[in-house]
Amino acid sequence: MRLSFFARLIAPLAHLCLVWLLASWPLQGQAQTAQPALDQQEQRDRVIAQAWLDDPTNSLGADQVRGMAWTPYVGPLRLGYKASTTWVRLTIAPLANEELHGKGRPDILVLRIQPGHLDEIALFDPQHPELPPQMAGDKHDWRLSEYRSFNQNFLIAAPTQPIEVLLRLRTKTHHGIHVEALSRDDAEAQDRQQQLIFGGVVIFLFMVLIAAVNAWFEHPDRVMAAFIVHQVASILFAMTLLGFPRVYLSSWLSAHFIDSLTAGMFPVTTTAVIWFHSHFLREFNPPKLGMHCLNLLLIITPLMVLVMVFGQMSLALQTVTTISFIYPLLLVILAALTAQPTQGDSPKLSRRHLVSMYAVMFAVLCTATLPALGLTASPPWAMYSAIVYGLISAALLFNALRFRALESLKDRRKTLSALLLAEQGAVLEGKQRIEQDQFMTMLTHELTNALATAHLAIGSLSPSAPMRARGYRAIETIRDILRRCSLSGEFELSETAPQRAAVDVLALLQELCEPLPPDANIQINADPELPVCTTDRKLMAIIVGNLLDNALKYRASDSVIAVSAGVQIRGALAGLHLSVMNTAGDAGIPDAEHVFKKYWRGPGATRCAGSGLGLYLSSLIANRLGGELRYRPENSTVRFELWLPI
Repeated sequence: MRLSFFARLIAPLAHLCLVWLLASWPLQGQAQTAQPALDQQEQRDRVIAQAWLDDPTNSLGADQVRGMAWTPYVGPLRLGYKASTTWVRLTIAPLANEELHGKGRPDILVLRIQPGHLDEIALFDPQHPELPPQMAGDKHDWRLSEYRSFNQNFLIAAPTQPIEVLLRLRTKTHHGIHVEALSRDDAEAQDRQQQLIFGGVVIFLFMVLIAAVNAWFEHPDRVMAAFIVHQVASILFAMTLLGFPRVYLSSWLSAHFIDSLTAGMFPVTTTAVIWFHSHFLREFNPPKLGMHCLNLLLIITPLMVLVMVFGQMSLALQTVTTISFIYPLLLVILAALTAQPTQGDSPKLSRRHLVSMYAVMFAVLCTATLPALGLTASPPWAMYSAIVYGLISAALLFNALRFRALESLKDRRKTLSALLLAEQGAVLEGKQRIEQDQFMTMLTHELTNALATAHLAIGSLSPSAPMRARGYRAIETIRDILRRCSLSGEFELSETAPQRAAVDVLALLQELCEPLPPDANIQINADPELPVCTTDRKLMAIIVGNLLDNALKYRASDSVIAVSAGVQIRGALAGLHLSVMNTAGDAGIPDAEHVFKKYWRGPGATRCAGSGLGLYLSSLIANRLGGELRYRPENSTVRFELWLPI
């Protein structure tokens, strides 16, 4: 199991997209910030003074508020949630002549208003007091706007001298507004940059979503599934907050529905986000009390949708905003109180990793929630700090989940390796048990027969010469079985290097044939120029002795055992080629697949005493000497060939 190429490609592209967005986002704020201390000729924004007024009665008109006491302010106005009407007074400087006529464009100023999801804004233009106020906002059809963009906009005639413009803000969302007065060229340039940034935001969030879905398809996981829900909600929230439904769906959906959708996505997204974190943190064994608090917030946020349905929009949004400040702080505390993972625990994310991640997310979200609650001032870009939080949280969380997936993959591989080792151990243990059973069966059978023969010979009062010979052979059989068992165990467990020396092969053959009975009928055919073989004489004698013993036991009666020795070249290496051949007797031709297996004896071989270790041991020793022992039957002839390097 591994992360796919697609998932590994998405991550660096998403990171690159995020870096580009964070680098380019402040550029928009540079053109929007209007400070009175700057030279007017160097400003694009023609707003030179701002003031606000609260109308708790929601009934005052433009003529009534003009003479009242106003509160000056600089930068965006953030007053939190309230049920009253907010009036904004803007002092707008005239455009320079070159700005008015440089490109032959109409003498128009664009009042560019952010954020774009305000309910209703009315413009009272002193240049045309006889006309009714111009209206904008989510409650009004975007298609009726004279200037269309992701923001709320008004067009006014460029003044020839400073003028005061009044805006009336009525909204059930937080009373936050930032207004710029730009030439049409500057407004279009700003909007093109804004469209580029908004498109990058959505692309980045979609890239993270695609990578998460791909990772889930490869390894279905409850936490990754929760993150997919989190990411889908974040994308929908970002698109509604940025104004995508108003721009692209106004032909199909009513303005009232789009306005309700924008407000309703706030508690829905907050619920999805808290739901994901409750699943994610559960793996780290946080304090139960803290998780109960998180689950309580998870219950409250969806209830705010019902509060909205019953008409308490402002109360519901203020509650969700307050929860949006509380839950990231609670996540930081829970991360700090999680149990530190130990070796072998899963997941492998450290407490420091969790705390750092949640601390960054909390700091970013504070720039959105505190100004929205009217507790702190904020720069223009903070109007969209909730979107910045979505970008940063998506990157941090996906990185954490990817790290978690990689660590889980390592754990699965370790578990699989341990399982394979356990299975191999079980198979080996089974083989050893079978070998042990075979050994005990062979030992019991062969020693019982040999001991019975020896008992008869010893128990006879006056044993005959044949009887004594049978007794001696029985004792020799017992000795041979024990010797082969001992050698087999020694060669299986020991890696002792052979003691190599010059060996006269012909002399060794004659020495091994000398103690055999006269009727052995062994014919030796050796190359007259057979060179001396450098090998371990004792081990070579064991191999040849076993081959001669095997041929004597299982040959046809009175048949000849042919032994040949010569030189054979294999590759670039010269070696000794020794062949022992006999005609098969009553035991038949041995099975080629089992002839060198430990304790194996053919069905017809049980008539003769044996351990089933001779050929197995000979093959083992041949390999230890750097050679090879082969079995090559031909019709009724049994042939074993030994090759050892000279």
